[in-house]
Amino acid sequence: MPSSEVEDPVVSPGMLAYVGRSTPPVTYEIRARDIAEFDAAISGELPEVTGDVSGEWHDDAEALGTIVRSLLSAPFDPPFPEPFHDLLDGGSEYEFHRPIRAGDSVTVVRTIEDVYWKRGRLGPMLFKIALVTYSAADGELFATQRSTSISYGRPSDGSNADSVGV
Repeated sequence: MPSSEVEDPVVSPGMLAYVGRSTPPVTYEIRARDIAEFDAAISGELPEVTGDVSGEWHDDAEALGTIVRSLLSAPFDPPFPEPFHDLLDGGSEYEFHRPIRAGDSVTVVRTIEDVYWKRGRLGPMLFKIALVTYSAADGELFATQRSTSISYGRPSDGSNADSVGV
């Protein structure tokens, strides 16, 4: 029997309804202090910053590309119906389009692009592929992130528990 005709034991119609769905936008105002603190976390040294944007960290201070990792998207409402209790980060790929600078507003939106399952050594696993965009007020992209999350293990309460015993 072709795989397209095999009943899907993990991905429910409710999960598939999230494909193409986006979180509400969340906007962050980037301050020079935020950039300095992020730099300190990376370098281990905190440069002196007085007030909001003075000293060596001013409006032209540039955030390291990886600062986007600290800018979180809003959750889905209602939450995605995870079928399993255990979650694993399957990795992320980033593409940086322009630097983030003090004074920028960064809007973060997560969109689910795909949901599918595979059988692993521990049983069935759900893969969720999402695209996160980090954009400026004018819509220009600072960065994009494509991430994979994997859920596996024992069924979560109140989800697709009857069909995941594959």
